[in-house]
Formats: sequence, structure tokens, C-alpha cells
Amino acid sequence: MPRKSQPPFVPDPTVQAAAAAFSAATGVSTRLLRPPHRAHYAAKIQFQASPARSWTRPVLLVENVDRFATLAAIKSTAHIRADEPFVVVTPYLSPNMLRHCRELGLDALDTSGNAIMQSNGNLIMISGEKRTSAASRIKDRAWTAKGMKVVLALLCDRTLINAGQRVIAQRAGVSLGTAQSTFRDLLERGDIVQRKDGYVLANAARMLDEWAALYPSRLRNQLMVNRYRAEDPAWWRNIDPQSEQCQFGGEVAAALLTGYLKPAAVTLYCQQAMPRKWLVDARLRLDPNGEVEVLHAPIPPVTPVLADGTTNLPPSVVHPVLIYADLIATGDSRNIETARMLREQYLSA
Repeated sequence: MPRKSQPPFVPDPTVQAAAAAFSAATGVSTRLLRPPHRAHYAAKIQFQASPARSWTRPVLLVENVDRFATLAAIKSTAHIRADEPFVVVTPYLSPNMLRHCRELGLDALDTSGNAIMQSNGNLIMISGEKRTSAASRIKDRAWTAKGMKVVLALLCDRTLINAGQRVIAQRAGVSLGTAQSTFRDLLERGDIVQRKDGYVLANAARMLDEWAALYPSRLRNQLMVNRYRAEDPAWWRNIDPQSEQCQFGGEVAAALLTGYLKPAAVTLYCQQAMPRKWLVDARLRLDPNGEVEVLHAPIPPVTPVLADGTTNLPPSVVHPVLIYADLIATGDSRNIETARMLREQYLSA
């Protein structure tokens, strides 16, 4: 039988604009190529500086880069996947973000012509170009905190995507309008595609990467309630978080799931306030630098459904998607390694 021809490759408009802006600013010609099948990249860019000098970078498309934590998370997830050299493409990069890219060894382009690119020992850096109107429009479509709750719900339960938008709104703890607009944006971005048998996530791995990268700056900061310091570092072993509508995240949850990590910090996601009994019994004292952090749960508690359809997780921990993002946000090398194990065991399907 003749092989089915692939549909024409249509690059994301942000990638097209960033490649064109880089060419205009540097004189280096660019060509957009189709990424490998099922890759978590949005495209590949071939850079041609001269007939004898060219290089290619797969594109990691990120809707918004406005915090150092976002860049650190991108670097961490790339380390987990042992990625080949890639280029971050985003609507806009401030001079500070470009400097952080250089410190982290990340190549990056934006739609205004700002860039940092390293190839064969040479460095190209363009900084200070103002945000274009196109970049401003794209930024308005970037994930909001409420939209990220919808994405989290979809990542935590892959069957939810076809449950109807009222159910999605309920599971994400957002309004129906937020669920509808987020779903529509994901469709327009190509993160959700419609097939004969219903909707599916086009590339769950890429969506997880983007969500984890944006989580520290776009949502996690808004969830923080308080930080505490405990007299006994092992106090958390004596509590039942579920009895108080709480669950472990971060290092404790990762340790319970993998048995690999010795927790140095305790993360609790709670539906309500921190129980006073815990404060008294564990002698927890408010401390902005304490190792105990209490956050509002981003979405209502649900029975975790993993990528393979199983639900065999202890009820005391949040979904591995959230644990993974917590670990990535720390930037700690041992936590990054644990995040890699967690991803392979629970999030790879």
C-alpha cells in the first residue's frame, strides 16, 4: 500500500515570528523544519550563517518567560530528558531574562529580535529590543493562574478531556467560562486536537514541561499560605494529612512514592487552614525561611488517575504532576534526579 503523505507542516506563529526577527537582526538565514514524530518540540530551526556554517536547534516553545524560576525549570526538565541543545522561543525576553539565559547556558529567541545563541564557541547576543505589538498580543493569551488549574486537571486525569466542560470546570475549581476559554485556547495552540473518537492531548509530555516551567511563577506563588519552622524535622511522620483535607507534595510526597529522597522540606497542600493541632503538637513557628510550607490546593482533591489509567497512589499525596513541578521548582540536583524517576515511573505513558 502507498504510504500516507504527511499534512503540510505549519509552524506556530510565535516560532515563525521569532525566526524572522532573528534573521532580520543578525543576517543569519533561518528555515523552519518539522520536528520528529511525537517529539515534545514545536519545530526545528536551521540557522545558516554562511554556505559553510549552519546548525540546527529543536524549538522549545514557552508562552511566557518573566521569572528566573521559569528558566531554571526549563533547564531542569531538559536535564531530566538529557535533551540535545535546543532553543527556547517565547514572545518576549527582557534584558534580565537574557542574562539569566546566558548564565544557565540556554539559547533563546523572542519575536522582537532579542536573542542569545551559542554555536561552535561563538556567542550571538541581542538585548534591549522593545516588545512588539505581536508579542503583546501573544502575551495576553499566555496561561493565567486559573487557566493553569484547568491544564493541571487535564494532566492529572487524561479521561477528563472528554467529560464535558462543566465537569472540567468543577474538577479544576474554576468557573465554566474559564474552563471554556482555556479549552478553546488549547485547541487553537494545538495542545488539544479533535479526532473521530473525541479530544486528546496532542503532546502531553510537552504540555507537562510547559506547565512545570510556568508553575513556580504563574500559580505556585499565589497558592502560598505560610512557611513554618519545626523543632522536630520528622514531625510530619506522625500526622494523617487526609484527616484534615491536606495532602503531601514536594519532597515528602516524592519520598513516599520513590523511597529515594530524604526530605529536607515539607510541603502540604490544604483545602482549608493549617490545623491548629499540628501547629501546637509539632511546635511549628512562623518563619519566612522555614522548611515547612503550607499552600492552598490548586484544584479540589480527586482520585489520581495516572497516564496508564491506574489509580494506585497513597491518598496522602497529591498527583505526581504536582509533585514533579514542586521538585523542579527547587532547582536542587537531588530533587531533579528524583523528579526524573517520578516522571519515568508515573508520568511517561
